[in-house]
Amino acid sequence: MKNILIIEDEKEIREGLVELLEDAGFLVDSAENGQQGLEKIGKRDFDVIVTDLIMPVVGGMEVLRETKHIKPHTCVILITAFATVDNAVEAMKAGASDYITKPFRIDEVLIKIRKVLAVAEFDKSQIFDTDLIKAISNKTRKDAVKLLYKAGKLKFTEIQRGLDIEDATRLNFHMRVMKEHKIIEQDGEKFYMLTPVGKKLFEVLRSADL
Repeated sequence: MKNILIIEDEKEIREGLVELLEDAGFLVDSAENGQQGLEKIGKRDFDVIVTDLIMPVVGGMEVLRETKHIKPHTCVILITAFATVDNAVEAMKAGASDYITKPFRIDEVLIKIRKVLAVAEFDKSQIFDTDLIKAISNKTRKDAVKLLYKAGKLKFTEIQRGLDIEDATRLNFHMRVMKEHKIIEQDGEKFYMLTPVGKKLFEVLRSADL
């Protein structure tokens, strides 16, 4: 179960986020200012920190920088009412995983958290490289992976029918590309199936909506 810390000086927003994330199955802690948040970050590990940018005592940028200094792998999402390009660029350069602007729907934060967690899992799996993403970025390949993920394993002709592709040569090219990148494999009976890497790749891309 993932641990989330909400740092927000507006009580209504803070309590609303805590309730939403707990209902979504996360372990959630909260702090009403940046100083209190940093104290909690120093004492325990969090998977994601959601912090307001403008707060009394210690602001969100300072929380971000200090977190990245002491817990570099922790994901940080900034909430800001000042939706300027400069703020976004500064936050991303300092290591923010994402940011969200006020006013926002409460569930937007949940969506952002799920995305950054998915990308973090992608990094841990060591399969997040440009060539692999390119190999599945083509719509035909992505559709083939989705089909195989649902079916488990399929013959070439079944994939061809499932994707409604008349040109077998074109499909064969895409299947070969995915085999070369170890996204799919074939068993002794020539059934195609996803490799463990292929399954993980599809799950993360689906979760992160990449």
